[in-house]
Amino acid sequence: MRITRRGWLGATAALAGASAAEAVHAAPAPSAGTAPAAAPAAVAPLSRFLIRAPGAGHNYDDALTALADYARAELAAWGLPGMTLSVTDAEGFVATLTLGWADRERGVPVGPRHLFQIGSISKSFIALTVLALADQGRIDLDAPLARYLPEAPLPPEPITVAQLLSHTSGLADDPPEFPRTLDGRLWCGFAPGSHFSYSNTGYRLLGRLIERVSGEAHQSAVRRLVRDKLGLEGMAGVISQGARGQFAVGYWPADHVAAAVLPGAPLEFASWHEEDNPAGSLGGTGEQMAVYLRTLLRLGRGQGAPIVSDAAARRFAAAVIDTNEFGPGARYACGVAVVPIDGAACLHHTGGMMAFSSSFHADPAAGVGGFASVNARNEGYRPRQTTAYAVRLMRAVRAGKPLPTAPDPLASYRFMGASPLLGTFVSAAGEAVTLAARGDSVRVIARGGDFRALPQGPARLITDHPGLSRFGLDAVMEDGNAVGFWWGETLFSRAAARPQPVPAERLRPMAGVYLNRDPWVGGATVLVRGDTLVVEGRGPIVDRGGWWSGEKDPGGVERLRFDGHLNGKAQRLNASGQDLLRITV
Repeated sequence: MRITRRGWLGATAALAGASAAEAVHAAPAPSAGTAPAAAPAAVAPLSRFLIRAPGAGHNYDDALTALADYARAELAAWGLPGMTLSVTDAEGFVATLTLGWADRERGVPVGPRHLFQIGSISKSFIALTVLALADQGRIDLDAPLARYLPEAPLPPEPITVAQLLSHTSGLADDPPEFPRTLDGRLWCGFAPGSHFSYSNTGYRLLGRLIERVSGEAHQSAVRRLVRDKLGLEGMAGVISQGARGQFAVGYWPADHVAAAVLPGAPLEFASWHEEDNPAGSLGGTGEQMAVYLRTLLRLGRGQGAPIVSDAAARRFAAAVIDTNEFGPGARYACGVAVVPIDGAACLHHTGGMMAFSSSFHADPAAGVGGFASVNARNEGYRPRQTTAYAVRLMRAVRAGKPLPTAPDPLASYRFMGASPLLGTFVSAAGEAVTLAARGDSVRVIARGGDFRALPQGPARLITDHPGLSRFGLDAVMEDGNAVGFWWGETLFSRAAARPQPVPAERLRPMAGVYLNRDPWVGGATVLVRGDTLVVEGRGPIVDRGGWWSGEKDPGGVERLRFDGHLNGKAQRLNASGQDLLRITV
């Protein structure tokens, strides 16, 4: 469970107590359809890869054609506006591709000079800056952070600099450095060093560490110690109003409902947010990121120049902890993950901003890498399949093998074979919803409407049926079969109506919709399902004695606290140190 920067709190407009009748009568439904993205001003011009540097003679032409075709297919499948894409190899080959719209409304195509926000890929720049300062003897990576920031409200458990770099500190994802908690301090959800849990707060603290030991703003230190040495002076060190005109226009979901994560969900123009967060505030072009990719290839081979020592390079790329955050078999090092692509280890990271989604893969052994960024946010999407495919294609060229087949951009949403989630389900009010297979997809059939349903985990579906899009469909499983599903606080049972579970009175004061106006924090919908309290989209939460956390988070990396009771209801939800206020929608 995480807050919004990594997708924990999300849908803010969902009603906590919608009835079964509201579920299927909320809007008239046509006989079939999906929710398309808004049409651009005109058809975006087709473009080809531009060869920026020829390298040492490998002919990647066919690979680049295949990669461009796949990137276009991915944009179309997800309904996204534009992409910047770059590939490189260890010998200096660089090619860039721009696709789609930098400004959809004005018909401005993405160009090679447009900056894209790279989000959490910025963390690797912070990690390298810390390692460079460690090379100078100014930081001890294995020392507790409290040695350098004694005034910070840190947990009582000692947290080392290295644990912050590897997300093994036990800190929550995104509380402010001075959280609004009962004691005003941060906390650890597990013993530092024992587990992985992604923490933007940890990297913000690393930014403060850089400022303390260097005597300059973290972005200045990153520029001096990393970017300038790589010839990346043109990158944006922060997301500022002054640089806004250099960036592609960003887009985000038009609706704050569960279905907003579906491929093709409508997007709209996103507001501009200045950002100087060490956890993610860099902007770059595709060509600039190709330069950085070659640096990652060298670092992955233990070659630190011109930024850090070879010993520091080895530490940067050495995986220290298992994590499923970046896919099966992934481990985390210092600001980068190490993931297998067809059995070979690659450096990898993704980045998500308000209105940008990015990814890179770099294979040090094969000497190839790819970067992609899209000027839109969808919580279910990162262009990781594009960058992984880039690595596979370039590997094949260098090995003299046939080019691999392009991936399916919607592979994770396909249903193959029988699904235990299929059938007809009926609410206590007698309303029926049918989940039926059609090819490799599932359709939701209700009130004459026929809309898609796509998986969001093994026992949860999301649909764009206009009467059901507000919440997900959470299956109730018994012996591997769905005997019902929850939609909001309404239970639908298989085949025949059953009595609606009576909500526990002790839980009713907490249920409702809570919102923080900071879009990085967002909102949460808290539901009562019988005797269980649930955060919509994130599952059941458990009372730990004064605070709540997810069923699988007994130590409380993320902690919820309800307070400010008035008229029998909690008026405030403190989500990991940030306040959300009850709203009525």
